[in-house]
Amino acid sequence: MPETSLSIRKGVGMRERYAVLIFTVICLAYLFVTFHRVTPNIIAVDLTKDLNLSAVTLGWMSSVFFFTFGLMQLPSGLLADTLGPKKTIPAFFAIAGLASVWFGMTDTVWVLILTRALMGFGVSVIFVCGVKLISNWFPPDRFASMNGLYLGMGGIGLILGSGPLAYLCASLGWRGAMIATGIVTVAIATALQFMVFDKPEDKGFESFQAQSDKKVDAVQLMKDNIRRICSSWQFWLIAVWFCCHFTIHMAFGGVWGGPFLMDVHHLSRVEAGNVINMMGIGMLVGGPINGYLSDKVFHARRPVMIINSLLMIATFGCLYALGENFSLITCYVWFFAIAAFGMGALSLGFASMKDIFGASATGTASGLLNAFPSFAVAFIQPLTGAILEASGKSAAGTFTSTGFSNAALLYIGLGVLGLAAAFIAKEPLSNLK
Repeated sequence: MPETSLSIRKGVGMRERYAVLIFTVICLAYLFVTFHRVTPNIIAVDLTKDLNLSAVTLGWMSSVFFFTFGLMQLPSGLLADTLGPKKTIPAFFAIAGLASVWFGMTDTVWVLILTRALMGFGVSVIFVCGVKLISNWFPPDRFASMNGLYLGMGGIGLILGSGPLAYLCASLGWRGAMIATGIVTVAIATALQFMVFDKPEDKGFESFQAQSDKKVDAVQLMKDNIRRICSSWQFWLIAVWFCCHFTIHMAFGGVWGGPFLMDVHHLSRVEAGNVINMMGIGMLVGGPINGYLSDKVFHARRPVMIINSLLMIATFGCLYALGENFSLITCYVWFFAIAAFGMGALSLGFASMKDIFGASATGTASGLLNAFPSFAVAFIQPLTGAILEASGKSAAGTFTSTGFSNAALLYIGLGVLGLAAAFIAKEPLSNLK
């Protein structure tokens, strides 16, 4: 009996260690998702000069990433629940890497747009497949916390896509930086092929999920999951909240944060990159804290969702009223805040999907949840550019503080919409208490 107990403990320990290994490599892949999202922040000025892009064209070039990313979210969820992450992630991630190389080699605007679209397509499966892996490899009472940590690790990608990318561009130029990024992405895709397994039993470990001898019809499961998710009004309320927070963070922080710092506050590209680094730190801090508050303090998702909505509205209220007068320290704090209350809060939405729909539909529900913000960002980014253009430019041809104040009203409106959705939503059924 003691030998059996010891054997079980060893098996559990090995499973936990491998779970941490898988979590580490999927985090490494996910940081490149956030990296690719925000690269226009740093290279926008160079692209504008080299290719004579207008603000609206730049906005569309950046936002097409989110359009293809959004289109792939439902398929990503279905692939995660049926084909599995191991067969899905490496091929898609390699496409993103090759597209990044092509982006760095082109002189043509339409190719820039095409390759940005391919980058969005290639990285589209990473997060949802990662959520599926976490649900399979970690116990239910750690799901929100691990998911929050996973989301927070994407902050490293924001950091790499800000200050370090600015230094890399200074050394290699924006083209060399994008080519180098693509090569590293392909290398990681190769590593994922050999290191990731869909669930513990694929490596000979005991599963956390209840086992069943009943064969599952994957197509019927897919249909049932979609029908159940789309008929749930609770899903749609959480989706509105989720969409608003993702969109606020990425529409402004993904492309217009750099011009705000460089045009209004006259920072250099490297200085602006250092400030934008705070978005990465905000994700790193905000994701785990929101997950912890949800799992261990409130034992609920909705109160933490409401708190984040109120804080996000206040953050853009500061931009509207005081943006031109931000000190350098205030800029650092402000960019930290939009990430901590934006992307850093999104783990609450994904945790709610598992609470409501269970492990068998986690991938599909998460994919649907992750789809809508991408389309919203694809619309709001160029709309922000149009607001900035309509507000006029300075004598030096740069955007003005008035333009950014006008744009802030758009983001405040999104925050209010998200707050309303969080208030109306009921607490998802869960086993937290």
